[in-house]
Formats: sequence, C-alpha cells, structure tokens
Amino acid sequence: MTIRQASAGDIPALARVWHDGWHQSHAALDPDIADGRPFRFFTERIASPPVDTIVACVAGEVVGFAHWEGDGIAQVFVLPAWHGHGVAPLLLAAGEAALREKGYRCIWLQCRTGNDRARAFYEKHGWAVTAEVESTLGHMTGRSPVVVWRMEKSLD
Repeated sequence: MTIRQASAGDIPALARVWHDGWHQSHAALDPDIADGRPFRFFTERIASPPVDTIVACVAGEVVGFAHWEGDGIAQVFVLPAWHGHGVAPLLLAAGEAALREKGYRCIWLQCRTGNDRARAFYEKHGWAVTAEVESTLGHMTGRSPVVVWRMEKSLD
C-alpha cells in the first residue's frame, strides 16, 4: 500500500471512495440525506485538484483518502471492500502527522452520532469525544441538520 498526495487525476477515484464509503457508513443514519447524495453530488463536490488530501493506493488503485482543513481532519473514507485492511489507520496517522508538521498541537474532527464503528475506530487511535454539537450535511438541494460528536486529539 502506498500513501501519497492526491492529484487532479485522482478526482474520479476520490468521488467513488467518498460516495461508496459515506453511503456504507452513513446512509442508514440519514436515509433522507442519503437520497440526496447520488454519485453526482460527490463528483461535483470534488471538482478541482484536492489540497491537503492524501490517498491510499493498492496496485495503483485508490482505495481510500484523508483530507484536512485548518486544524481539523475533515474526512477519512475507505472503499467498503477495504474496511478492516489497515487503510484507515495509515491515512489517519498521515493526516495527523501533516497537521503536527503545520504546528497544531490539538486537532479535531466530527463523527456522526450513531456511527459507533467510526467512533470506536477514532477512540482506538487516541481521539476523545469532547461534545455533541449540531452540524449540517450537504446534499443536492441544500444542507440538513445533524448531530455530531466533536472529537479531539492532543498531538503532544
């Protein structure tokens, strides 16, 4: 497995990973939102070369990615067929390292309440829930409110 910076040529694969990974882990939590998140939604959201995004590749195929913004991990998604194969821990660690290199000492992410599998994954890797907060999820016709766990990790 190779972890590398994402490029413009990865955009179709990023959209596929994001779509498939999100629907696998979130659709049951938010079925109304899932209906408004067809593949086209994801391709339109990743319309330009990704900044602060890394991909995990196996035999040249993008199987996962991580993206960060400011002092937060914005996304970690892996193709469902690759769940449990060690892809997500490598992506998360690489994202954390990039934020550490930028000088951040405490970083954060949001995890959808009810996504117990993701929460357990993050807690296993040193993250802790600090609050439940309201957020929104985008879809084809706008944004809908959701409740998320705000999780934080000290990089010291």
